[in-house]
Amino acid sequence: MAIRTKHGVSINGIKPELVLGIDIAHGYFNSMGINEMVLTSIVDGKHSHGSLHYIGYAADIRIWAIESKGLAEFTEGLAEELGSEFDVVLEKDHIHIEFQPKNRGVR
Repeated sequence: MAIRTKHGVSINGIKPELVLGIDIAHGYFNSMGINEMVLTSIVDGKHSHGSLHYIGYAADIRIWAIESKGLAEFTEGLAEELGSEFDVVLEKDHIHIEFQPKNRGVR
């Protein structure tokens, strides 16, 4: 029931909304019987220009522990759990989550 980071992952500048998203994702992992969630990138690494990683609103999660659970279905369930203010994308070797509310002017 642990959240771990890959060696070298930085949390310097992570936003509170993403911290909540990571906590929700961790709960989802646990509910699916996966005892460890590994973050492979937050504000570090190389990402596309304008990536929300650079401003603390995105994280990548290792998929090794969930490959046998059906990646597409797992990712869809995670997206549902996180809700509409998060984008969840299954990449080749990780799941990318980012806080990106659609109604930016509404608080």
